[in-house]
Amino acid sequence: MLATLTALAVVPLVRAASSPQTTAPNVFVNIHVTLTDSKIILSRHSAPRGTDARFIVKNIGKKAHSFTLGTVARGLGTQTGFDKVFRPNQSQVLLLFLDYRGKLPYYSKLKADKNKPGMKGVFVIGAPIPGSVDG
Repeated sequence: MLATLTALAVVPLVRAASSPQTTAPNVFVNIHVTLTDSKIILSRHSAPRGTDARFIVKNIGKKAHSFTLGTVARGLGTQTGFDKVFRPNQSQVLLLFLDYRGKLPYYSKLKADKNKPGMKGVFVIGAPIPGSVDG
């Protein structure tokens, strides 16, 4: 009788462990980036740590421009940014998980854009939101 009660007590624990676990949904932040021939315009200049950022980039200029955010490699090869050249009228969505808290510079690395003051700025990854990385 004791063995039967022990077996019944273990069954619910096994079922609970094998049932699907729920996770917090990803939080996406959309940042619209417009490249012109004289400046880079961001719809927002900050986002919370622990979110997935969708950088929706469009070049409305008449020349090619690059959009570089942060660094492609940091530390032991961890990506904390990206670098992409956009032809006129080209657009693309670039995804980046914001797991690094701090300031990430953005700029155009093309020679023709380097001396234009509007072609650079800073994007800030701030405090985490509740339920994300360490919030």
